[in-house]
Amino acid sequence: MKNYIIMRLLATVPLLLGISFLCFVFINLIPSDPAEVALRIRQTPIITEELIAQTRAELGLDQPFLVRYAHWLWDCLHFDLGVSYTNPARTVLGEIGRCLPATLELAGLSLVYVIVLSLPIGFLSAVYKDTWFDRIMRGVVFATTACPFTG
Repeated sequence: MKNYIIMRLLATVPLLLGISFLCFVFINLIPSDPAEVALRIRQTPIITEELIAQTRAELGLDQPFLVRYAHWLWDCLHFDLGVSYTNPARTVLGEIGRCLPATLELAGLSLVYVIVLSLPIGFLSAVYKDTWFDRIMRGVVFATTACPFTG
């Protein structure tokens, strides 16, 4: 069992590297120029080609793709996620830390909500198998699982 757990943990390393590389590729396939977007978000009044080139150099976007990925991966492994595009005075890690309590609260309340609803419904559906209650609950569960809800 110990060897199995070690092998599974070791197998996650190439998986995480592959996922991070694919995410980095997809982010770089976005048609907009990140330097220009950063300047627009900062509400720069006049955006020139020289300013875009300077911003690309500041953000490291003037380097080759694999070099940028290696730098990004190295920084991520050291928990240095860079600075915010919208406010260069803030770090990304600081922004995550600022938003994490609200995210955890929302996730925790959602988990409680799901458990409080799903356990009684599952119990009653098992007790009253193939009755009108079970059929209605299966329909509601399938419909609500298939439909994304946005606030």
